[in-house]
Amino acid sequence: MVNFDSIKGSNTKVAFHPHPKGVIQFIGGFISGSFPEVSFRYLFQDLYEQGYSLVVYHFPFNPFQFNHWSVAIDILEDLYKVRFQIIKQLFCTTVTDRQLNFYANDSNYFWLGYSLGCKYILLLEILSDDHDEFQRRDRVLSSCLREEELKKTQQDIERADCCRDLAIDRISELVGRRCQISPFVKDQPSLLLAPEINNTVEVANQHIGLFSFWDFPSRDQIQCLISKSREIFNLMGLISFKEDTIAEDDVNFLECQLQNRAFQPFLHKPLPGTHNTPLETNENLVSCIDVILQELRQRQCS
Repeated sequence: MVNFDSIKGSNTKVAFHPHPKGVIQFIGGFISGSFPEVSFRYLFQDLYEQGYSLVVYHFPFNPFQFNHWSVAIDILEDLYKVRFQIIKQLFCTTVTDRQLNFYANDSNYFWLGYSLGCKYILLLEILSDDHDEFQRRDRVLSSCLREEELKKTQQDIERADCCRDLAIDRISELVGRRCQISPFVKDQPSLLLAPEINNTVEVANQHIGLFSFWDFPSRDQIQCLISKSREIFNLMGLISFKEDTIAEDDVNFLECQLQNRAFQPFLHKPLPGTHNTPLETNENLVSCIDVILQELRQRQCS
């Protein structure tokens, strides 16, 4: 099985591939994201064998955390810190300059989410829509959120910006040249597996949204944010499963939204299976992930 290294002071673990072709930053779903090495052991093993280093976030198990935007920023802060710790750890070993530069290069990183983890990636991409003379991001946020919610979100944005700036300074100092880290998920390829926006579980063939009444942003709010964010999600792909009744509505919504974006064609691959298929061994799934990520990388470079 894949050997993961713990990162001091972090909720994230890393598996270094000896000759990586990319680094996958993985966010799992409700419950499974708190025990990812067990829940996704087959997926991680196959992705590693495909040539990817893995950066896997562990959720602290807390089903009563309703502010999903705050959680998304917590994840991002942790991954910024981990990026520095990776470079620091490599810098103190006998790795070559080529290996060090690989992990310091922001373009080598991908995002991969499963189920509720996809919601966090979507939220971080919405926050990446920040460079526009007409302040596009603030306009979108204010059109979908209430005033007090907007203030909380702006505080989270400032928190993430400060953490990114610190990581950039510390990494640049280590490698002896100025490095960059994209804000949020800006211009980074991302792939969603069975995306679930609403914390839904299946009990006795019934779908139940756990505590969805208190979720922020709500299902309606995140759909509003996605539909109004017309200039982003250009490096995003989607894998769904034909027997997945939990994520079905969200898959249909995202397919409708993303197929009308600037890039063509929209990368959506429906596969046989249920919502839990990514937790099982499945060579076809891993091959599909690899193909889509490499296609997104080509679009990133074009």
